Amino acid sequence: MELSPIARERLARIGALTTTEQQKLQQEKEVETALSAYYLGAIDAEGLWQQVKALTATHGAEAVKQAQVRMLQTFRLQMADEDFEKRKSGLLALESLKKNGKHSAIELLLGSIVSLRRRYNEVKQQAYEQLRGQVEAQLNAAGEQARRKGMLVDTASAVDAGIKGSPEWRDFMTRHDAAGQKTLDDYLARIKALL
Repeated sequence: MELSPIARERLARIGALTTTEQQKLQQEKEVETALSAYYLGAIDAEGLWQQVKALTATHGAEAVKQAQVRMLQTFRLQMADEDFEKRKSGLLALESLKKNGKHSAIELLLGSIVSLRRRYNEVKQQAYEQLRGQVEAQLNAAGEQARRKGMLVDTASAVDAGIKGSPEWRDFMTRHDAAGQKTLDDYLARIKALL
């Protein structure tokens, strides 16, 4: 189906980006390139600092904030400690590019996130161990009955599957994840407000 000349003209106007939009997309692409290199380990925090500093020459101080906001969006409760520390170091390194940076306040909030992650994992482990005791007792009783009937039962491997498949565990994790994520989101919003 061929479009009329008027329809083609309208599509061309809709699809055309303004100069400002093109510059913004270019800035986002350059920031993403620097962050990707950092996440992949091609550069360290100093290298990220240098790349984003170079971006400020062409895009202004907004490039620093944009890189920091993008980095904040990648923080997770359940990320590896190494990944968390990398993001923390990068965020603080970028904050040092600002004339009136709020390095101390951001570092304090990041410390709160470290504590939150530790508490999150401790509570999760405690709940897991408590449920493990209950599931082991149930499986051992069932295994003993099966052995009396002459059947062999491997209760050890069934314990973890029993825990993770139990409604109690799923319910606990749903509530625990929601509460932890809410607190993390609050900390991240407070950091973002400081940027």
